[in-house]
Amino acid sequence: MVKADNHEVTFLAGEECLYSVVKRAALSLGWKLIEEEASENVKRDCHVIWVDKSFANDKRFISIQPWQRINHFPGMTNICRKVRLAQSLELMKKKFPREYSFFPTTYVLPLHLAAFRSLFHNGQSMTTFIVKPDGSAQGKGIFLTKRIEDVENLSTMCVAQQYISKPLLIDKKKFDLRIYVLVTSCSPLRVYLFRDGLVRMCTEEYKRPTDKNLRQKCMHLTNYAINKRSDKYQRDEIESAPSNTGNKRTISWLLDWLKQDRGEAAANELWDKIGDICVMTIVSILPTLRREYDSVFGKTKLQTQQQPNTSTSGSHDDNRLFEERSRCFELLGFDIMIDTKLNPILIEVNHLPSWGTDSSIDELIKSRVIVQALSAINVKSHEKRVYERARRKQSRLRLQSRRQSIEDGLDRDNDDLPLVQNQPKKRQPELFDSNSAERKIRSIYEKFAPEKLSHVKDLMNKYRGYEEWLAMKVEEKYTHTNDDSISSCSCSDETDGDNATTDEEDEEDDDDSIVEESERAILLEEDRILEDYDRIYPPKNKGCIGLSRYKQMERYVAEMDEERQRRLTCPLHELRSNNSQGENEFGARGNNLNRGDGWIGGNVHIRQNKQEPKIFAPPTKQQIEFASRLCLGFSVEDTEVTTRAVKRKSRLLHHNLIDEEDNPFYHLIDRVRQTREISKQTRGRVERRLSCRISKGAASLRHQNLDLELEVVPTVKVKDRRNTFTFLHKIST
Repeated sequence: MVKADNHEVTFLAGEECLYSVVKRAALSLGWKLIEEEASENVKRDCHVIWVDKSFANDKRFISIQPWQRINHFPGMTNICRKVRLAQSLELMKKKFPREYSFFPTTYVLPLHLAAFRSLFHNGQSMTTFIVKPDGSAQGKGIFLTKRIEDVENLSTMCVAQQYISKPLLIDKKKFDLRIYVLVTSCSPLRVYLFRDGLVRMCTEEYKRPTDKNLRQKCMHLTNYAINKRSDKYQRDEIESAPSNTGNKRTISWLLDWLKQDRGEAAANELWDKIGDICVMTIVSILPTLRREYDSVFGKTKLQTQQQPNTSTSGSHDDNRLFEERSRCFELLGFDIMIDTKLNPILIEVNHLPSWGTDSSIDELIKSRVIVQALSAINVKSHEKRVYERARRKQSRLRLQSRRQSIEDGLDRDNDDLPLVQNQPKKRQPELFDSNSAERKIRSIYEKFAPEKLSHVKDLMNKYRGYEEWLAMKVEEKYTHTNDDSISSCSCSDETDGDNATTDEEDEEDDDDSIVEESERAILLEEDRILEDYDRIYPPKNKGCIGLSRYKQMERYVAEMDEERQRRLTCPLHELRSNNSQGENEFGARGNNLNRGDGWIGGNVHIRQNKQEPKIFAPPTKQQIEFASRLCLGFSVEDTEVTTRAVKRKSRLLHHNLIDEEDNPFYHLIDRVRQTREISKQTRGRVERRLSCRISKGAASLRHQNLDLELEVVPTVKVKDRRNTFTFLHKIST
């Protein structure tokens, strides 16, 4: 039985560690390999766990202790699945269209089949599309098409992307890049880009896609798993030095070739753009990544909130050590293609890249990638002992505090009494006074803009009913300290001569201050270890996108994720009781807790977070135009609203041939028709009765007294283009 030494870093190289280059990298660092035949206790206590297989459950993550490391993040599959990647990037593209233009137009099938079908005429398209299954790898299930019938009966979720018809070629062959990116932490985010990589070339000379060559995979697909089966594939022997003449070459060779062909500035700019693509792709799922990380590992964190007189500096440092170090790291494989204009285009992201070493180039690149990545996680053999000692000390402190409270004579029922007394009182809603808004605006203008005091009355008259919103905007403009929260007021009198935009030079100067001091030491240590990596987040060098712009992207994606979570949990926050009474512990109002309050389907729902009442802004000009169109019976999108159109619309509203769903007088017309039908039936019965009397010798029809009960109803007029009907009575028997 294999037994690990307490003074060695152990590396789990079981059946899920598939590649020998990973095991050689661990041995080169002096770590001890734990094979599959070891006992379960030994495998469970390994310091580093490496997994090369996909797993869907979180049981493996939950078992990870703070002193252990695993080579995957929970939630990273959100960019490694093609459908989720497309959805995340499309969401960011709506807000940042210029930055997120590195991804080809993508349709999720069959979800977007209707929109995708509109691109075809008579089932054919002039544009070529490449269709990929959502969870495929190594080129499985990928095909090119120009016909809609090829995608109408798909058996699995797929993505259809516009085919890149003008790629950059090497020796007249299509190629793509395998970029290796190391993520050492997600909160805060730290991302590194390996300065080299692989250039994977096709084995057939590239030609524009036509109906004849769409099925030639070795011409259009750059996957190594497909091209290595071709007879034309050229490989370097693993014993020989890399020659960069076969179908697999290094990115360093490619950059040197581009410097000679396009210039050094163009090659450097291309590499900077590739780094920005990697960061923006990870930022698009950053809130999900952090939420899933906290949900898995947040429950096993050490409790660091201790009494100052009972904790020592040593225990505080131990707790801080495990808080700052991430339990996860991940090596991602980004597949990038380059067009003839040297624009990098993201193809896909792999969270399980192949670490096979079939050639000398593979051994050269992948060994350096893995060795430096394992060194950067900074795992120590004594961290397990430190963590267990800190947990034992924490347990003793809890027992001592418990025993001390009992010795002081504190009753168990009164333990929470000081906490209740120290809680702040709930803020009662206050009625807003327009005079207080005017006084507030005047006080702000007296301090920051005395020349605008004469316009206060005009502003109050212009925004009557929205005084609270006006006061809030004035306060944000002049007294708020954060540059990001400064917003421009829509009042033309108030914003004349003032610009609410921030200064770009100040943002660049503040980039370094955004990084916390506690993180600087970790960044310096990782920069020292990762010799062949470039730190791309937080950006070390000034690239195409600055840190302040990345922060804006983070805030936007966080807001979108928060809104999505709020939509999912909104029914759980609804109040069901009387609003005039106080709240109970479940967020429901009233003195008595009903059976339904706080419970949905047998589970207690999430406790509400009280929010400030929303301050409504005055309607914009566009909103007023929309409201006027709706009042006239038009659609909001109908911009051609004229007097003649309104008259024509009013005539159509009274016409009998108009669609019933669009006719506002449909119910009135239906009532009139029912009345006419009843009258007709009544008249028919009376005529039949009179005909019987005539046959018996009664008087003529015009001399008979019908004895009908008449009920007078209001006059209803239905005006037609040709005649007018007036219904004066409702006849009933």
